[in-house]
Amino acid sequence: MNDREITRHDYGGKVETDCEKFIEGLIELFDDLSDFALSRIHKKIFDATPYVKAEKLPQKDINHFKLTWYVALAELMFFSMKDQPRLEEIRGIFYTEMETTATERNAIHFLMEARTTIPKIIMRNKNFTENGIFNTPTNNRSEDTPRNNGLGPELASIIMETSFSTNPIILPLYDDILEIFELEFNNAYGHCSISCATFTII
Repeated sequence: MNDREITRHDYGGKVETDCEKFIEGLIELFDDLSDFALSRIHKKIFDATPYVKAEKLPQKDINHFKLTWYVALAELMFFSMKDQPRLEEIRGIFYTEMETTATERNAIHFLMEARTTIPKIIMRNKNFTENGIFNTPTNNRSEDTPRNNGLGPELASIIMETSFSTNPIILPLYDDILEIFELEFNNAYGHCSISCATFTII
């Protein structure tokens, strides 16, 4: 057998990057996942009420949805990166980008409130901060109990409430949409966690 060059792919390997490129990629990931979650909401609205155009969702609601989504996922990732020596620099770059985005969307005060509130919600959830449990399925639930328990469903509920709780298009379908959204937020957390664990910040 002739010797040949063999390319080996180590799928458990690390990727080195700098803070700016890391945040740029992270925000792109957040944005793609938020668009997918919104598409699931739009589909639910269309399936239930095909005569209603889901694109009539107010831009202000969508802006609030995206900003809360970004901050919630970012703060979850920052918690998982608490041993990262450059974490404060990473956090600073992220919020500089978010302030630009919020200013463009006329939602800077909304961003500041989310930036203050969401970390407190994360840190008070001891089952997450001490045991690493993000979501726990509820067995044998009755009709008036949540489908899941834990920080994941709590944050999903907060994102929905601050964005769409008074929206007349969503309100009649709110519980069903919230159940779909919980799943999408859990999936987004999983994807982002795997992605962040891949990178070494230099």
